[in-house]
Amino acid sequence: MKHRSLLMSGLILGLALCAAPIPAHAGASFDFLFSMGRVSNDRQIFLNVAVSNYGYDRVELEPVLPRLQYVDADLPVVLFLAHECGRPPGYIVDLRARGLAWSVIFTRVGVRPDVLFYGIDRDPGPPYGHAYGYWRKDPRGVRLSDNDIAGLVQVQIGARAARLAPYEIARGRGRGERVEYMVAEKRGRPYRGDRDRGRDDGRRGGNDDRRGKGGLKEHGHGHGNDHDHGHDHGHEHDHDG
Repeated sequence: MKHRSLLMSGLILGLALCAAPIPAHAGASFDFLFSMGRVSNDRQIFLNVAVSNYGYDRVELEPVLPRLQYVDADLPVVLFLAHECGRPPGYIVDLRARGLAWSVIFTRVGVRPDVLFYGIDRDPGPPYGHAYGYWRKDPRGVRLSDNDIAGLVQVQIGARAARLAPYEIARGRGRGERVEYMVAEKRGRPYRGDRDRGRDDGRRGGNDDRRGKGGLKEHGHGHGNDHDHGHDHGHEHDHDG
């Protein structure tokens, strides 16, 4: 009888654990998003400035962060798109968590790709020249890749943060300068800088290593299908080759 009672207790405990939410990443800290004093590198200052510029407070934003697979790549798009469509960040995260590509989410919330090219009035060259060309040919129907969208959002946010024209930020990417590096150079660093790590080959549109939390990959949704052919499928176009 005692054995049966222990078995039932174990079963109830097991069911309770299955029903309870599992922390996305134990010990993950997003303090740097809300306090400049906790910023320690260029990537973190870029994300901090993005959060500050869009005016979201910690209470609203922090609960949805563990649901993003890559905080540094996805959070700027969430903030940008939430602002453009007038929806809360949690609504955008819900769509992304379902595995939808960014291009599909843009369509779902009624935001046209034009906003990604604001201030880019001519071909900026790599890494966004192809995306710019496809958009010019088919402004309404173009479906850009996740990486292009993440990169172009960075350009728009970076231009505002650094008080530079979006075209100049895009051209800087072509010279191998990361957007977060350009922002930190303009705004100043509250830490000993990343100047030696501010450059890459300039051929990729978004975050090359796609790591969150200022350098660490965060647990979250996988890149499943977008219910309309996958994140980077369909009539989507990637970077200049």
